[in-house]
Amino acid sequence: MITAAGGDDQRLVLLRERRFGHAAVNLVGAVAVAFVLVVNLSRGEPIASLVAAVAIAAVLHRRWVKAGRPRGIRDVTAEAEAGH
Repeated sequence: MITAAGGDDQRLVLLRERRFGHAAVNLVGAVAVAFVLVVNLSRGEPIASLVAAVAIAAVLHRRWVKAGRPRGIRDVTAEAEAGH
């Protein structure tokens, strides 16, 4: 999108042109997105997904710290070979 606009972000958002029609369309879009977010969050399923993702990240982080915080696969391989 930015390449198509020639790197001019103002061309994409049209803030300098003061076109109130574009602002109205953007406002309607923002309200629609906010409504969908509220509805989805009220169902609880997205919250469960976020909790699961955070739990998985915590387990992986704990294992990474326990492994000595290796920087890359070479460190893990070197440690594994040195340990055997």
